[in-house]
Amino acid sequence: MPLQRSTEHKIGVVGTINRDTIYQPGGGQVESWGGLLYNLKFLCESGTSLIVPVVNIGRDSYRSVMEILGRFQNIDLGQIKKVSAKNNHCFLHYHNQSHKCEILKGGVPPLTLARMKPLLNCDLVLINFISGPDIKLAALETFRRHFRGMIYMDIHSLTLGRKKVTGGYRRFLRRPRHWKRYVSCADILQVNEGEFELLSGEKFSRRTATAFVDDQPKGLKCLAITRGAEGCIIVYRKGEKLLCRNIPPVKVSRVHDTTGCGDIFGAGFVTEFLGSGSFIKAAENGNRLAAARCREKKEMF
Repeated sequence: MPLQRSTEHKIGVVGTINRDTIYQPGGGQVESWGGLLYNLKFLCESGTSLIVPVVNIGRDSYRSVMEILGRFQNIDLGQIKKVSAKNNHCFLHYHNQSHKCEILKGGVPPLTLARMKPLLNCDLVLINFISGPDIKLAALETFRRHFRGMIYMDIHSLTLGRKKVTGGYRRFLRRPRHWKRYVSCADILQVNEGEFELLSGEKFSRRTATAFVDDQPKGLKCLAITRGAEGCIIVYRKGEKLLCRNIPPVKVSRVHDTTGCGDIFGAGFVTEFLGSGSFIKAAENGNRLAAARCREKKEMF
């Protein structure tokens, strides 16, 4: 397995790797891999940190995924586990670039505390809720109590409920019952505008974003709200103050594909933040990498 020892930081990455079938707005169908693979690809390509993914992979996808992961540098694959369940397979029906219907088939089990323990010596752990139940809440809370590094959390599919339909589960937005307990485990929280409004119960604005952070435990140091073509807003603590900054987007003349942009934003944020310690520079780097993804015509994997 690729592994480079002379690394600056150690980054744990927690979540799920999906098989994606994407039905595009103008017609056409794309088969790809997604979810945590976007985080891993761009984390590995963006610096010299050692990347340690903690992931369950279904028996039907294990060999293919491991072949992909084996191409990356600065990665330790020792915490990847093949499980007996079928892997997560997400069918995304795009009505346009911003609105889609998701049907999920299969599903690997959530991670336990025992699986998380190897990450206790990381500098930062990125948790991306790709499937929703990627990690058990009790395990996450216990890990948080013992972990001395930073936790970057993309709440993402934690906000998606499941309704059984023919052949799988249709995913729909809903406020998670214990969302505040999840958020209390994060140092840096990533949401998109719709997820923010769902959690806060408020229309998005600079005022409501600042009030949201003020209402959370002081362990939450930064909130990043991604807004697609509008860039992003960050609210962060500086001493006893809460500061709100608009981070303008990187202009893209033609958008080819937005799949994975949120995941890539998170990877860009994490790598820059570990290097500079600046929330502003981190968000700018996240915007830059997400914009580069939008320009891509080819599949990532």
